[in-house]
Amino acid sequence: MKIKLGRLVFRPMPGLSIVTLICVAILISLGTWQYKRLHWKTDLLVQIEQAANAAPLTNLAQANAILKSGKPLNFRRIELSGRFVIPSANGGQPFHLMRSDGKRYYWRLYQPYQVGADMVYVATYDFDDTRKASPPAFIVGQKPVIGYVRMVQSGNKFTPKSTAETNRWFTFNGAPEQIDWSKAVAGASIGTTYFIDQVMAAKSAENLPVRIPEITNNHLDYMLTWYSFVLILLMIYLLLHKRSGRLYLERK
Repeated sequence: MKIKLGRLVFRPMPGLSIVTLICVAILISLGTWQYKRLHWKTDLLVQIEQAANAAPLTNLAQANAILKSGKPLNFRRIELSGRFVIPSANGGQPFHLMRSDGKRYYWRLYQPYQVGADMVYVATYDFDDTRKASPPAFIVGQKPVIGYVRMVQSGNKFTPKSTAETNRWFTFNGAPEQIDWSKAVAGASIGTTYFIDQVMAAKSAENLPVRIPEITNNHLDYMLTWYSFVLILLMIYLLLHKRSGRLYLERK
C-alpha cells in the first residue's frame, strides 16, 4: 500500500503499523485515564479544603450524614458533648493502639464515647512504651471532646499482628476475631469507620488550627508522560520507515 500526500510518499510496514497502532491506543487510553483522574483529584482537594475550613461539627449525626453522602470528612473539626463509656470487653480497659508522628512511636488510648444514641472511639492520652504496664488513667463519665474527625486507616502485610490478650494493637480494630471494637460495649454498636483525635488543651473547636491531609496530585505529570510516549513512539515509527526507504519525498 502506498500513501501519497503531495510529494510525500509513505508505504507503511503492515506488521509494525499494527503493533504501533495498538501501543498508541493503549498509551492514549492511559493518558486519558490520568486526565480524568486529574480532574477528580483536583475537585477532591477543593472539597477537602472546604471541609477542613468549614464550621466545626457538633454531633456524631452530622459526621455520619457527611460520611454517608461520600463528602470529605477526614480532619473535620468537631466539638462534642457526651460521656466516656467503660468497655465490657478488653478487661474494661481502653484499647492501646500504637501510633507514629513521623519521629517516634507511641501508644494511644482509644476509648468508647457516647453522644446521644451514637457512639464513636476517641483517641485520648498517649504514652511511650516504658509506661505500657502502667498507662495514664483513662477518662470516665461526662466530658466534652474537642478535636478532629480522622478516618480509620487499614494496615498492610508489613503491619505487626495485634494481640488482644496483651492489649497491643497496631491497626484500628486489628483483630476483630479476638475482640471486635464495634461490639466492645455490651448492647451497643460503636462506629469504626472514623474516630475522634482529641486535642486535650483545646478550649473550643473554632480555635483549632485547620489541618488538611497531605494528598499528592501528580496526575498531570503522569498524563503528560503517557502522551509524550505517544509522540516518541510515532517518531520512532516514522524514522524506521524513513531509514527503510518507505518514507520519502518524490523528486520533481
